[in-house]
Amino acid sequence: MVRIVSGSAQGVDELAAAWAVRSAERALTPQEQQQLDDWLSQSSRHVGAFVRAQAIWTDVDRVVALDDTTRADPVAPESASRWRRYAIAASLILAILVGGITYDRFVGRIATARAEVREIALDDGSRAVLNGGAVVQVRYDENSRQIVLRRGEALFDVAHDTSRPFVVTADDVTVRAVGTRFAVAVEGGDIEVTVAEGTVEVAKAGEPPRLIRANQQFVVAPTGPRRASLDEAEIGRRLAWERGLLVFSGQSLERAASEVSRYSPVPVVIDDPTLARAEFVGVFRIGDGRAFATAAAQAFNGAVVERDGGLHLMRRPSSPSH
Repeated sequence: MVRIVSGSAQGVDELAAAWAVRSAERALTPQEQQQLDDWLSQSSRHVGAFVRAQAIWTDVDRVVALDDTTRADPVAPESASRWRRYAIAASLILAILVGGITYDRFVGRIATARAEVREIALDDGSRAVLNGGAVVQVRYDENSRQIVLRRGEALFDVAHDTSRPFVVTADDVTVRAVGTRFAVAVEGGDIEVTVAEGTVEVAKAGEPPRLIRANQQFVVAPTGPRRASLDEAEIGRRLAWERGLLVFSGQSLERAASEVSRYSPVPVVIDDPTLARAEFVGVFRIGDGRAFATAAAQAFNGAVVERDGGLHLMRRPSSPSH
């Protein structure tokens, strides 16, 4: 039995390990579940430590179970075998988290569906939010925190830890941060880095690194790098997808339709070139292409026709004059 102790006398990792072992041992009572929920809500550091403890438990218990199977004692009862496995796994998870044993865990591939936005609690208390159609791989060890962005866009809230750099890699571009909030996107051949808080270092292979500060966007493109300053409102608009929203405040209707179609199962197509250049304002839920098309049609006296697997937005024909 693992005793759960609250207060400053016991560190976060010890508590996280104890809760992970208790949860694996048996179902928590309603009172214990409430205690765990309260503790997790106090800090993202608590959440990260608990996620890490559970991940270690899963890996260690799997290895111990395999070892237990290969060395099974035909005389020992099954209950004794289960208890042995539990005791060894519990000892290892506590030793790893509390005793300083090196644990290098490859989290693996995490992907989101087309219209899905997913939040991930990372082992150190950092947070990653994946936009629709994103693919990342995560690797944490005692010296570094590494994220590989294979496709799409991801937003990171980085827990401060000067001893372990937080590095996001996309193609041949690396983005290094300590404690900040920023997004990285792979858009065609471009790598876009948008910084909401703090400062990050962006480096492309063979080129000197550049510091990108809050309210700036840096794009590494085949045609050359470019930097832009953005106000807080524009940063909020560009990162509204984190909340499951698409916000348009004067973008062309063609650009807005392209962004909507990125998430929608039914794409929105602008058939009229003049209409495509019109400026559009609106807020929509990610994946709701029909609501966008209907609102745009109403705003510009247009019509929506569904054909060829898409929602085609066009101007209404003029009434014949008499």
